[in-house]
Amino acid sequence: MAHDPNQYPKTDVGSHQKELIYRDFRMVNYHIQHDKLSWLKDVIDIIDRHHFEDDFCNNLDTEYKWDIEESPRFSGASVHTCTDMVNGVLLITTGGGDDDSFEVTQMCECWKLDDCYPLYAEIRFKLDDDEQNDFWFGFITGTTWFTAPNDYVVFHKDDGDANIDFATSIGGVAATVDTGIDLTALTWLRLGIHWDGAGTIRWFIFQDGNAPQTVLATGLVTTNIPTTELALGFGIQAGEAVAKSLYIDYIKSSQLRVIE
Repeated sequence: MAHDPNQYPKTDVGSHQKELIYRDFRMVNYHIQHDKLSWLKDVIDIIDRHHFEDDFCNNLDTEYKWDIEESPRFSGASVHTCTDMVNGVLLITTGGGDDDSFEVTQMCECWKLDDCYPLYAEIRFKLDDDEQNDFWFGFITGTTWFTAPNDYVVFHKDDGDANIDFATSIGGVAATVDTGIDLTALTWLRLGIHWDGAGTIRWFIFQDGNAPQTVLATGLVTTNIPTTELALGFGIQAGEAVAKSLYIDYIKSSQLRVIE
């Protein structure tokens, strides 16, 4: 069936009017099909979005290349592998020493909280211990949270308590809020971070379950927001001389493609 010629990019639309065409194997003219197309095009097309996700049906070294930080080096973790669990789950188990740690970040700092360019990131995870470990997820400079980067936007849980905090920092000046949610051992949670492109970060904690998930807690941050490039990542550190495990079902980040 012949496709409507109005659906293709043209050079003769006039200098006063830009023509927006959703460019794919089916061309769609934005001016004709505009009601939902502006949303659809932004969230699904590489032309207008920067998107990353990993569902962990492969080991860390076979699907994407990650920066991996271990402490002690090469023995901070005894296991880091995809497991025989439904959905694809990454299992990370630390070594047996106190403060043994394993952190995973993308190999480049490819995210930035730029004005006018909203971003959303999410993780589904669980820990085998609700107190004697440290955990983080979010965006940092460099490759490690456990040695305190200067710029970050993260959820974190500290050794010795089950409380989930949310923190931001620019140039080493940090602000931390208590989310009011305590982690429960071996119970899935979903954490979400949203940058609206207009000065506000919103954080979300979702109770696990079928969509739509229940929002357990949410809040917003308008200060101490970093302005440099950041890397997406996560990590775990043992809080005692006992191996600790982190399970991750998926990780995702998506942003309107930044044009600077």
